[in-house]
Amino acid sequence: IWVESQWGKVRCMARFSEAVEPGTVWTWNAIGKAPGAWALAPDANESRQGFLLNHLISDELPQPGGARVSNSDPVTGQAGWYDVRVRIYPAGTDEPKRSWPEFDALGAAPGAGART
Repeated sequence: IWVESQWGKVRCMARFSEAVEPGTVWTWNAIGKAPGAWALAPDANESRQGFLLNHLISDELPQPGGARVSNSDPVTGQAGWYDVRVRIYPAGTDEPKRSWPEFDALGAAPGAGART
């Protein structure tokens, strides 16, 4: 499926659940990773099937008078994923069955050695 907001969209897998409020899209935190991130193998499932909602949210909240306010949790600093309207629609049958967007593999961090 595609999940789209006014700021961007992600292609991901989805499942219906009665465990969340009707009209709500819910996901685990940070289930998508760039290939090679966190010392994962470049072909790890997290980089091929996972996704991040960061592509659906704005970095800043609109404020009266043009003030710039971070769209983040005030305690943890984590991105503010809790309040965005999205549209959900089927992905085309001709589209690759992979999450999107995709990123180039990251190199190993300095001093970390080769990934195994």
